[in-house]
Amino acid sequence: MILGEGHCLQNRPIPAVVICVDVTAVTDCEEHQENSTALQLLIKMRGLLFLLSALFLLESTKGVKYEELNEDDRKIVDKAIEQGNKKTEKSKHLDFYSITTTGNVREVILRPTSCDKTTPSVHLIQCETKDETPKVSCIHCNGKMKPCLFLMREKEQIQKTKNECKSPSSGNKHLPGSGHPLSRKGGNEQQLTGCLGCI
Repeated sequence: MILGEGHCLQNRPIPAVVICVDVTAVTDCEEHQENSTALQLLIKMRGLLFLLSALFLLESTKGVKYEELNEDDRKIVDKAIEQGNKKTEKSKHLDFYSITTTGNVREVILRPTSCDKTTPSVHLIQCETKDETPKVSCIHCNGKMKPCLFLMREKEQIQKTKNECKSPSSGNKHLPGSGHPLSRKGGNEQQLTGCLGCI
């Protein structure tokens, strides 16, 4: 809608953008754009949406069920359940809550369940995990499961273990993309190298 000579026209989809009709009104339009709080609000909203989507993706990794894990992760979780239940003297069974991967470090978090401890310690689908203590962190890196640690009481030791796993002197230098399933080896097979199309 043109308001007349020297007036400005606002574009409806983005109310903060001002289009000038007349050259003499350019300075008025520029001042209007600088003072526009709507544009600033849109920029803030875009940043907030980006942050919320990043948090959603991070949180969504915690909701993965044991049955949805790939074979490699399931083996790691099984080792963690066995080792974690040996660590605690509580009567309740510890079971899988979440797994996170950072480079070559995988951290499995175990939580107490509604079930009593059993032997052997395996994943029990009928048990409901509880938000109670002890919560246990089991770290797997360089092909080995490190000793499980209590999440609340041994935070410094957990961080130290993660740092040791990440350091190049720990025996395995991290290579970009090494966590991808196409770059993993299984069993006694030798790792194939080269382009992905050559494998």
